[in-house]
Amino acid sequence: MLSNNFSPAMIWATREVKKIRPKLCTLLSSDIAHQKGVSMYRGLLLASLVVISAPAMAGKVAELFSDGVFGVPWGATIEAVKRAHPEGEIKTYIGINNYVVPHAKPVLNITRQDTDITFTFNASQQMHAVGISFEGNEYTDVYRALSTHFGKPQTNANDSAIRWPVDAGISMYLVAIPSGFSMKPTLTIEYTEPFIDKSKEELGFN
Repeated sequence: MLSNNFSPAMIWATREVKKIRPKLCTLLSSDIAHQKGVSMYRGLLLASLVVISAPAMAGKVAELFSDGVFGVPWGATIEAVKRAHPEGEIKTYIGINNYVVPHAKPVLNITRQDTDITFTFNASQQMHAVGISFEGNEYTDVYRALSTHFGKPQTNANDSAIRWPVDAGISMYLVAIPSGFSMKPTLTIEYTEPFIDKSKEELGFN
């Protein structure tokens, strides 16, 4: 499970800094650094380290959903989701466990009836995605609301989903799912970073 002290934005920033830190350290100890001024390179190194503690790098998606959604943190177990939403039920599709909760409250200021939210779990039974369904005639309204609040999505003619740029490990996309005689719009918010909770020995890579 994710530490409460580090948001996905901070984890992403830390990973990016690790990529450039060796180059900066090499420059600090090189003749070039002395020729052009060690202070400049020290400044660059300091700036790169500051990024680690700069959650402002995250966009709106990560800002809102870095700690989870609907009161459930990313990585939560099925039992934890049940405690937060006891009215749901477990449904398994192609070996993937989902916890489906009836939910008719407005989302994005759009009225919803006969709708639900679905918490999806990975192979380690950690919650990593949430799907929010809307009524069949509301696809355009959902798309407009998302574009208003989160900006224009990415465009890919070969993708059936409308996707917004991945933001500090948080993915968000809109699809239309067949339901009876209509296409029900479903918004998915997904945590795409790995949950590192086991050692090499526990995973069998020793």
